[in-house]
Amino acid sequence: MILATAVAVVFSYSSTASWAQQPQPKETKAPKSNGGEVAPGAIVNSWALAPSGDDPTKPGSRTDLSYDATAGGTIQDNVILFNYSNVSLTFRIYGTDAFNNADGAFDLLAGEKKPTDVGSWVTLPQENITLLPGTQATIPIVVKVPLGARPGDHVGAVLASSQAQGTSPDNKIVTLDRRTGTRLYVRVAGPLKPELIVTKLKTTYKPSLNPLDGEVKVTYRVENRGNVRLGGSQQVSIAAPFGLAKKTKKAVKLPEVLPGQGVNLNASFDGVMASGIAITNVRLEVKPAAKDVGVVPSNRSRTLTAALPFTAVAVLLASWLLLRARRSYRGHQGDKDDQGDQTRVAMLGNA
Repeated sequence: MILATAVAVVFSYSSTASWAQQPQPKETKAPKSNGGEVAPGAIVNSWALAPSGDDPTKPGSRTDLSYDATAGGTIQDNVILFNYSNVSLTFRIYGTDAFNNADGAFDLLAGEKKPTDVGSWVTLPQENITLLPGTQATIPIVVKVPLGARPGDHVGAVLASSQAQGTSPDNKIVTLDRRTGTRLYVRVAGPLKPELIVTKLKTTYKPSLNPLDGEVKVTYRVENRGNVRLGGSQQVSIAAPFGLAKKTKKAVKLPEVLPGQGVNLNASFDGVMASGIAITNVRLEVKPAAKDVGVVPSNRSRTLTAALPFTAVAVLLASWLLLRARRSYRGHQGDKDDQGDQTRVAMLGNA
């Protein structure tokens, strides 16, 4: 059996949650979903999980679970699970960790993978719950911060997962792990260290027959070596020595890079002059996700790459080889002439 996963998670920033406590999930009638008309007899699977708010009938009144905490502290809150389906569904409710995927986007651990950070701090009164169609349940959650938790941002999510059977394009039965939920942000008190740097900067120059029309490929990685969430923008430029023939890409927004995570990026340039040396610069304008971090200075990284005018080099090499060939030929002809003169002298002497 093949395991496939579909993920839809609510992403945004909110103020610190109010705390509430309930001993067990409380089931009530859910508000109507705005999913539109449904064909008679069709099965609808639709649900949402959101933080509790001032109005429990509106799951969007708080967009995420955000807290300021201390190491060893305990946070109590509630989430609401809404079953908009027209059938009963069984859900698994659990916490997990977040990371930046290969494209730099916010992503979450697969359902079967155990969290090791903030997701492991989350406990619930029960992991599984079944809701009748059109009902909702208020579920208490507890976030217990370990005594040894590092200062700074810890990011994850609280998810509601419901599995269903489906068919893959090659007609195999698959289990779909459909998930939705809300982001979880915990800022642990202590010294904050915002640090976003460029690593693994590499430039490749591809020459052209026209020495003014080379192609450059730039690859690099932006890593968060600090302990707070950081974003901002990045800009790449390429130039000959002394800033000649400089080409600059438009500044591009960086995805939010989580602590300990990184994102692989690239840029390309056309019409780059073969100046012998190409100088690549990557400039980061860093912007913290939270205002209380303060101003973070920009970061710059540079590398030098050979950008040889291979057309001119080839012409010079061909000219040099031709000149050597001509000299060799002339030398050979001179040797033959000298040998002929010596032969004639010898014949005259014999006569």
